[in-house]
Amino acid sequence: MQNDKFGAPQELVFVPPSQQPPGYPQPGYPQPGYPQPGYPQPPQQGYPAPSYGQPQMTPAHTYGGPPPPPPQPPRDPPTRVEGPREGCCSFNQRNKPQGNALGTAGLIFASGGMNIAWAIGFRGPIAYHTTKHNFIAWFIGAIIGAVLTCGLTNKVPKKIVLQFSSVLVIIGGLVIACTHQNGSGTIAACYLDGIANGLVFAPFMALAAELSVAYKRGIFATSMEQVSFGVGILLQIIYTSSWSYNTYTAYNDFTADNMKGVLSTIFGFLALIMGTFMTIESPVLMLANNDEAGAVDALRRLQKPAVMTDETYEQLAEHKRYLAENKSMTLGQSISQALPTFLRLAYLRALNAMSLSSFVIFTLALSIFLSYGLSSSQGWYIGFAFCRWLGTLFTSFCSDSLGRKKPTLVGLLVAACLSFAVGGRYGFGNYMDGVTILLLFFAFFAGIAFTPSSAYVSEAYPLGVKQHFISLTFIVEMFVFLIIQVCDFNLRQGYNYFYIMGGMYVGGFVIALVSLPETRLLTMRGAQEQFSRLLNVRF
Repeated sequence: MQNDKFGAPQELVFVPPSQQPPGYPQPGYPQPGYPQPGYPQPPQQGYPAPSYGQPQMTPAHTYGGPPPPPPQPPRDPPTRVEGPREGCCSFNQRNKPQGNALGTAGLIFASGGMNIAWAIGFRGPIAYHTTKHNFIAWFIGAIIGAVLTCGLTNKVPKKIVLQFSSVLVIIGGLVIACTHQNGSGTIAACYLDGIANGLVFAPFMALAAELSVAYKRGIFATSMEQVSFGVGILLQIIYTSSWSYNTYTAYNDFTADNMKGVLSTIFGFLALIMGTFMTIESPVLMLANNDEAGAVDALRRLQKPAVMTDETYEQLAEHKRYLAENKSMTLGQSISQALPTFLRLAYLRALNAMSLSSFVIFTLALSIFLSYGLSSSQGWYIGFAFCRWLGTLFTSFCSDSLGRKKPTLVGLLVAACLSFAVGGRYGFGNYMDGVTILLLFFAFFAGIAFTPSSAYVSEAYPLGVKQHFISLTFIVEMFVFLIIQVCDFNLRQGYNYFYIMGGMYVGGFVIALVSLPETRLLTMRGAQEQFSRLLNVRF
């Protein structure tokens, strides 16, 4: 029965190929003229042949002229790095060996901070004849050590320098601890401790930049120097202010000076022991001496666990680029690039010395005596030291997050205003009402202002002259301390000092605003490039 809906089936007729008309489909697959799957097709008539591996161009791309050239890859990797993505505790633990290698020098700087505080006025009763030589001996010794370390640059391993300096600190501390009211022994001990600090300063400030990863360089440099000096100053002020004095103690018993000798000896022994086992030489200098295996081993030991990672290899490659860039500079080019940086940083460090001078301490003691009486001086002295140390500590922890430039500007501006305020309130007629409080705030903001200078000093100068110019910067700071110590403070016209200091702080604020760069999260190449510019107005 047929299906009426579809009709009768049609009969299929086979047509031989020879009788098929042109264009009739041939049996088999694929048919001629039809695209074959999986194979590039020949160009059709009227269309350009496709160029395989290149982007297809349409009239919209070529309208109005030829297409722009593709972007070229950068010649060098970027100088700005990303911060760590893991938690704070994780990357702190991983980079702990870097802090340990630098912290040994911080122990010597803590001993130096005690001697600075002793020289500017925080000392117990002295029963021997003194001259100004007693109070400037440490600064002269620091200058001598900084000059000597210029001749030892890259010739003596930093571990040897640290060990020798630690021995000097130990000897100086023992001299003070074992003698009693001996002026000559005190001068000799100050010289030894000062030379030790001068010897260590330049090599380890340079090492701070060469050992640290870019996102930890700020905190390592600042905590090694400014925080350590602040700890020494705080310790000296705490125990000298809390010491009970009487005639018998002053002449026969264990004195505050003996205590300073004991603490210096302890710091020296700790620095000697820890430095012997924890100090790691600079991988940059190892690469400069064609010791790549030593550089790789140093970078491996600078992290926990001590294994090579992608970050380690990237740091090695960055050190090679930094070294190659500095090797291409002649000595004259390095000096000409370092001089403008030296003028900026030396001025900043000179302002730091002015904020801790004996003139400031004399004004603090006078304001406490006139306003509160000697019975309450202990708490005010400790408060002054604590405020200075707290400002330093706060800025040190923020140097890799907030940066270097912003704390410097804020600290300089507020310290300048407070300095003018102290000068305005200075006078015996009003009993210096409020000067003590102003000086405590001044100490806090001065600590904020000058702590980032440690990071700047460690990363600013070209490699060929880095340690020499770091030493010169330190010498300028010590020379300012020395000049102020030699000068006599006029109690009736002491306001002039604060007016001058306030004006210089305003000048420092302007210089920092227009010329100091922000080097947070920059490699050493990037920091050096930023300092090579005279104008840096970006934050």
